[in-house]
Amino acid sequence: MAKEKQVKKKKAPKSKQDKTYNFSSPHDYYIATFGRPDEPINMYVLNLSVGHMLQDFKIFEDLNNVSSWPISTLIQRELDHKRASLICKDYLLKGGDTKYFPPLIAVLIPTDNEYKPLDEFPPSSSEETKAIEAKFVKANEYYDQYEPPEAISGGITKIPFGGDQGDLVWDKGAVSAVVIDGQHRYKALDEAKKLDKTFEDCLVTITLIDLTEICASTGKTPTDVARDLFVTINNTPIEVDETRLVLMDDKDVLSTFTQVLIDDSFEDEKPAIPPELIDWDCEGGKHNISNSLSGVLVLRQIILSAMFDEAKVSTVDDRTNVRGVRKWKDKIEDWLAPDEQIESEIGAQEKISHRFRLAEEEIRDNHDDEEEDSIFLFSYSSVVSRLLKKRFKELYLSSFEHVFSSLLPFEKISTLAKKHGVLDVNKPLNNYYRAFKGKREVLRKGNQDIKNAVSMYEKECATITDKSIPHTVMGQKSIFKALFDGFLSSAQDKTNDEYLELAKEFSEGFNDIYGRLCPSMSSDENFFLTDYKMKKNKVSKAKSVGGDFWKGIIIKYNGEIDYSRSAVLIMSQLIQDLIFYLYTDTDEDAEDSNSGDSSVFEFTDFNKLVQRHKRLINKLEFEDDLTEEEQVELAEKVVKSKQKELERLLNQ
Repeated sequence: MAKEKQVKKKKAPKSKQDKTYNFSSPHDYYIATFGRPDEPINMYVLNLSVGHMLQDFKIFEDLNNVSSWPISTLIQRELDHKRASLICKDYLLKGGDTKYFPPLIAVLIPTDNEYKPLDEFPPSSSEETKAIEAKFVKANEYYDQYEPPEAISGGITKIPFGGDQGDLVWDKGAVSAVVIDGQHRYKALDEAKKLDKTFEDCLVTITLIDLTEICASTGKTPTDVARDLFVTINNTPIEVDETRLVLMDDKDVLSTFTQVLIDDSFEDEKPAIPPELIDWDCEGGKHNISNSLSGVLVLRQIILSAMFDEAKVSTVDDRTNVRGVRKWKDKIEDWLAPDEQIESEIGAQEKISHRFRLAEEEIRDNHDDEEEDSIFLFSYSSVVSRLLKKRFKELYLSSFEHVFSSLLPFEKISTLAKKHGVLDVNKPLNNYYRAFKGKREVLRKGNQDIKNAVSMYEKECATITDKSIPHTVMGQKSIFKALFDGFLSSAQDKTNDEYLELAKEFSEGFNDIYGRLCPSMSSDENFFLTDYKMKKNKVSKAKSVGGDFWKGIIIKYNGEIDYSRSAVLIMSQLIQDLIFYLYTDTDEDAEDSNSGDSSVFEFTDFNKLVQRHKRLINKLEFEDDLTEEEQVELAEKVVKSKQKELERLLNQ
């Protein structure tokens, strides 16, 4: 016996016959095709019970270990649990209506031993085919007239019955069956089955798209194809959540650049912000400052403002605007200079400048042709989009990461997150903030410890971010606009190393002014709070505009933050003025400083600020109406008093 055991131990590792499989149920299929005759897409149309659907298919957020999947593999929008519940109760369980759902659309994604997505389908094996034959075909006379099992790829096997029919089986340990369209119907059926057992036997149709052939013909990964399918399927009158589209759109550069900043799949590089500190929803385009450092849509706005000065080519309307496209093209050249690389790797015909020229020539060629209704339309290929994304990552990821991790106001959030275990893997708050919105609700429900921990963390976070300009959308756009315009634009060689060194200089300068202007979190001593009031040099005649420092600069008369492009430009220039003032004071005026004298602080945008203050003064109710000249004179006096206030703070 001992000898036999020893022999078995030696042979086991060499044989795959003992491999265990987690097979799905065999599902009856009919093969259908879609697309052009020379590029057909095969689909397996499955008709199965709700019970089998729930057993063998999942939605994205319920996949095994999905919280550790990088954002580059997102293939579905956020699930609205309330909407799914409403479908269940107001439709499925409600009497009197004919119950019908359109087919759900699904794909099979290959996964590794940790259930993380693979870049290609594994090769088929005869052992797996034999296992299916033993488990299903030989064990059931139902398959007497079927053909032998045939592997489609590793993990996926069909048992044909004629040319276009048969049964489909997959190993759930090797591939994950994911519903990419119809997740709310899926969840509604799941809830209905729990409330009414008869729904378990209801039949549903699932269109399972065969990714294996698409991946083989295009060279794309299964998740890339699934993402393309999701965006295409959901490009309908019912819009997909904007954040998810940004995360999944692999063609628009603003979206792909944003993805670079938050993608945590790079082993040797950090994302710009840890996923746990990112607002993945950004309701209203803003991030939740009580639990996040920034947000997906905020990062997109930062890139749009800092790098492109609001020029974009994201929509068809954008791409038909000659002036806007020209500005975007020039900015791409300034910051990425991609044409030489495009020509080298793809071809001269794909250069951004060449594609723009073609669009212009199309208009000129058809300008005098009355029968030709031609419009300017710029476009670039998806291959170019991938190259631009790669170049942005190589040049700027480390600079963004450095600023978000090093600037004092941002560092405070990271420090707090570490204190509460938000950044520690497998800690309760780490699991909570890595989860999707719907999952967070589930984790909080009935778990008082999680509720208390979340409440405590978010309460402390709010004490840091409340009224703090650097933590607002406008503040972050201004900070990075100052970085790009005032520092990165001076780069000579346009390399990652040079940009990173300049980003470090910027961070050092910003932290210097922040330390001087914000010695405490008190509203009396924190200059970067929106309600900071002038202690000296106040112009009482100008009322609140003369006493509230930020009113007339980035705060409107009603007390709200001005999110306009002009406000961002003003704030960006002010940040540069503060940093360069200290540099000048240190490097050029050392003798004056030592003797007790200091250089005079001045706003670069003095005249613009005078006009902004004049507009606010014009809205004030004075006992005696001021003339136009008197309004300008008062506005100048207010702006000069604010210069004096900054000079005093910087030199105290």
